[in-house]
Amino acid sequence: MSPVNTTRRSTLQVVGVACFIIGVLFAMLSIPFFWGQIRVLQSWPVRQAEVISSQVVTQPAGKHDQLYSAQIRIVYAVNGRPVTAELTSYQSENYAETVRRAEEFPAGSRHAIRYDPNNPSQARIGAGWNRRFFAVPLITLGCGVCFGLLAAGFFIGARIFSSWGRPAAE
Repeated sequence: MSPVNTTRRSTLQVVGVACFIIGVLFAMLSIPFFWGQIRVLQSWPVRQAEVISSQVVTQPAGKHDQLYSAQIRIVYAVNGRPVTAELTSYQSENYAETVRRAEEFPAGSRHAIRYDPNNPSQARIGAGWNRRFFAVPLITLGCGVCFGLLAAGFFIGARIFSSWGRPAAE
């Protein structure tokens, strides 16, 4: 194999190793996110909450950008006492999408929530075994898988590249 081919093969392998390491790190990073969501589903009690208000608020997100948040204020009872919590249901740079999401929770509507028994004002609306609730861990794991596939492509490319220029077996 020529020195140029050896250098190219080595470069492909180094990039493949880097992608593999990044993929593993993303996969490992997704584990605490999955665990946190599963813990909420298994140990946080369910209550019915009433929406007190639902509005879209604006937050600065850089020099010239704005981030819109669907802020929902709810009330629910824990041990016979009312608890009020303010939740951010959705954030986006798209105002219309944020308004649509806030409209899913009109004032006076009732929704199932899960609350932290150690801190009852900490609540989650829409917690369940669904893609929306597990979005962050799924996206993180997906990034890990993409980097893993990219690493495999670089390793395969290095192997194919190293076979170029070899005489055919007789």
